[in-house]
Amino acid sequence: MRSLILRKVAQAILPVAVLFSAYLLLRGHNEPGGGFIAGLVITVAIVLEALAFGAAWARERLTPLIRPLFAIGLLMAAASGMVAMLAGDPFLTHYHWKPPLPGGGYIHLTTALLFDLGVFLVVIGTTTTAIAVFAEEAE
Repeated sequence: MRSLILRKVAQAILPVAVLFSAYLLLRGHNEPGGGFIAGLVITVAIVLEALAFGAAWARERLTPLIRPLFAIGLLMAAASGMVAMLAGDPFLTHYHWKPPLPGGGYIHLTTALLFDLGVFLVVIGTTTTAIAVFAEEAE
């Protein structure tokens, strides 16, 4: 029997983990942090959900969503480097854009953010898949 308290805690922690992970991801492309640690934060929340609701529940609901993340993330990280090569610069040279926002101000976008997003997805995809494989072996 699964603990009701663990289920409620897991349900409460997931949205907080997603927000904190988004903060780490967006902060990280200019300061310490970034895709790797943000991906680990989400992975811990996913593992907590699997512990709370069972491995079968997690496998049924999360596996189809998580398995493709590795390939998508790897393509995004590689694409961030290819942008520079297409422009004739060295691989992973990063570019910055500051498109204006409606109502004033601007948003700072970089290809480093695309790279960090790719790393974020790779970390989630690989770590959760590895943990799922270990969980299947334990059953």
